[in-house]
Amino acid sequence: MEDSNTNRSSSPDQDLLIPTNYDDEIEDAAGSRTRPASRPLSHNTTPRQQRQNNCGSQGSHENSMKELDDLKLLQAVVFLEDAANYRSIDHRVDKRSIQMYRLYFSSHITLLRHFVIFLLHILAFLEFPSSLTWTSDSRTRGNRINISCGVTESIELACLGLLLWDAFMKIYLHGWQSLRINKWLAVECGVLLVSYVDLFVSLGLGCSETVRIRRMLRPIFIIQNSSLMKKILNCLRKTMPQVVGVLVLMVLHIYVFTLFGMLLFSKPNTDDLPVDDWSGSPKERNATSSERVYFKTLTESFMSLLVLLTTANNPDVTTPAYDKNRLYIIFFIIFLVIGLYCFMNMLTAIIYNQFRGYFMRSMQSSLLRRRQGERMAYEALKQRQTRGNLRRMEVSEGLNVYLGDLKAVVSQANIDKNLKVAITEAIAETEAEHDLVSWGDFLKILSVMEKEKKKRPKPQIRWFQNPHLHRFQKIFSHKYYTFFGNLMAFVNVILITAELATQYDKSLTSSKSALRIINFLFILYYVIEQVFIFISLGWRQYTWYRSHIFDGIIVAILAVFEIVTVGLYGLPFLSGIEVNGDLVLWNIVRVINVLIMIRLLRIIWYIKAMAIVANTLLDLIKNLQSFGGILIVIYYSFAILGIELFYGVIEYKPNNNTNVTNPPECGSYAQLEYWANNFDDFAAALIVLWDIMVVNNWHVFLEAYSAATTKWSYIYFIVWWLLSVVIVLNLFTALILENFIMKWDKLKLASRRRTRNGSTSAMLYSMTVHDMFRQCLDEPEEEDIMRHLRRHRFMNVNESTRY
Repeated sequence: MEDSNTNRSSSPDQDLLIPTNYDDEIEDAAGSRTRPASRPLSHNTTPRQQRQNNCGSQGSHENSMKELDDLKLLQAVVFLEDAANYRSIDHRVDKRSIQMYRLYFSSHITLLRHFVIFLLHILAFLEFPSSLTWTSDSRTRGNRINISCGVTESIELACLGLLLWDAFMKIYLHGWQSLRINKWLAVECGVLLVSYVDLFVSLGLGCSETVRIRRMLRPIFIIQNSSLMKKILNCLRKTMPQVVGVLVLMVLHIYVFTLFGMLLFSKPNTDDLPVDDWSGSPKERNATSSERVYFKTLTESFMSLLVLLTTANNPDVTTPAYDKNRLYIIFFIIFLVIGLYCFMNMLTAIIYNQFRGYFMRSMQSSLLRRRQGERMAYEALKQRQTRGNLRRMEVSEGLNVYLGDLKAVVSQANIDKNLKVAITEAIAETEAEHDLVSWGDFLKILSVMEKEKKKRPKPQIRWFQNPHLHRFQKIFSHKYYTFFGNLMAFVNVILITAELATQYDKSLTSSKSALRIINFLFILYYVIEQVFIFISLGWRQYTWYRSHIFDGIIVAILAVFEIVTVGLYGLPFLSGIEVNGDLVLWNIVRVINVLIMIRLLRIIWYIKAMAIVANTLLDLIKNLQSFGGILIVIYYSFAILGIELFYGVIEYKPNNNTNVTNPPECGSYAQLEYWANNFDDFAAALIVLWDIMVVNNWHVFLEAYSAATTKWSYIYFIVWWLLSVVIVLNLFTALILENFIMKWDKLKLASRRRTRNGSTSAMLYSMTVHDMFRQCLDEPEEEDIMRHLRRHRFMNVNESTRY
């Protein structure tokens, strides 16, 4: 017995490597090993019964091994999916939980979850006060269509129920400790609790409550279901101390110049001497014509300079003082140079630099999370008892994963199809002893997930054998013919411009106008051009070019509209009855001309600088939804808050506003007729916030709502301006710069490589957020990866690290 124990301790791998000893230790789904209870020995069994017992025992062992191998394969599949999507691997790994986990992240359930969140937020357009009116103008809006109490609340209750199930699924799959570890999950549960309480209170009061807290908290569900948005908010939180420092300096700058302005422009009333107005007639100076009109009180002086910092009221603020003395303009120039051109640009630089640093660290943690998922898949596969036709005891040291197992994992994983093909090709190109690979080879195979998503290779043209057709192909597939086509599109737009400038009315309403003749001939040319290009290139190469697809769709629509026009009104250059003023003709001609101008966008892809700009914008639309999501979140929350604060505070009073003897002040809310810009419903509130974000004339809203409520309303609008313009839009600026610079550098690098290789093809690739920072990231150390894996709460990898 002592020798036996010695042998076991000196060779700790034997009980795992030799299948016949597998009964001694059984590895459960969580990775821990349990030793089964010893069975009583019977001394009265015959040799035949012993053989039968051994066969039965061997069969059960093989079934147990197969079940365990299947579980390890399933675990590897899930971990590979986690790695591909940068998800956390800290979740349950038993068979039932893994099946639930894959169902939770399946495309159908994900689509359902996103639809529920979308439906919950879209209710704001239907809830009181509803946005179901043709206009938000309080003068002509009429009565709203208000949905009965309980209808939207029932939909909201159903949505909250599904989100509650979603939260419980997360808690179950990641364990109850996730409430302590994952702060966003805890916040989501708190928001669900508050939403349920607020909803039941609302139903109990018959939907007559004045404040609905749950509506302002809904964007939490958007944030919780986007890991990238959570990273962005976390990085913004870390960036805020530096931003606040500059904002404090900027506030101090405005405050000091406010005091200077009040002292500089303060004049005794006796000094207000008569002056001549614009017609030469004498008039008396008053509060509206003196240089102190914008510096009457401390609050008004501060707000005037704050708005001037955004250039919204320039030169309105400077003109009264400048009229009095031209030297007063020096005050405003110094103020704007320091505030606008120094502090505001410093804010952009700080947000770009600090946020980029914090976000790059966040991307580094995402890369570490991917490596953890890949290593866990590797650990799960190397715990399988069979490796192809080999047993564990036959495996060479360091070679742990069978390539066939990895290929099976990739085929079962719910990942991008192109990524599957790339990994499968990498597996086929890997040369390994007995088809077994080490961790280094395993990681090298999966490294294709970090490579650029290149476009499929350009198909070859199938040349015609006939010499005439071959020459025909060469002409229409040559790049110079493409340049000629771009020239024809440009000429078409120039002629449209000339016709609209000289014969605007006749061009759009006459069936025999010169514009219609021009468009007919050019559309005929476009159709012939596309047919010849399609025949020359063939289907595969024609569809390989995005510009050809775009061009073909536009030309097809143009051909349909032109055929309809010819069918209704005949050919434009033949004699016949001329139709004028027909509404159908007017609409068709307008649509045709718009499509022709849109078709001119095809030249973008043939000009390098324009192509980079267009590709950058497409990347922003496709891959930076999370950054736009941040703007949507603050829009939604501030719109709801604005409705709660300012609903119905501005009313249109025709008797007062149309009084000729007391007209509204020039440049005021009433004089500019901004009645449609209000907080009387959700859709109107969004437009007001947009107008303020653009900052042109945003001081009009400040003055109107401060007059209708209190001066404290300034805080709402100033905070919105800081969040939307100073922080979020500056963040967008930084990201656009980052994306554009990286694309430009990559294009120049590719150009140098083409010069060395003698190639002439150029290509722009789409970039994700992770692609933007990938070259700046460091490969995680294996020790760091293993340290995180050992902390896994549901799978023990300590034992498996011995192999």
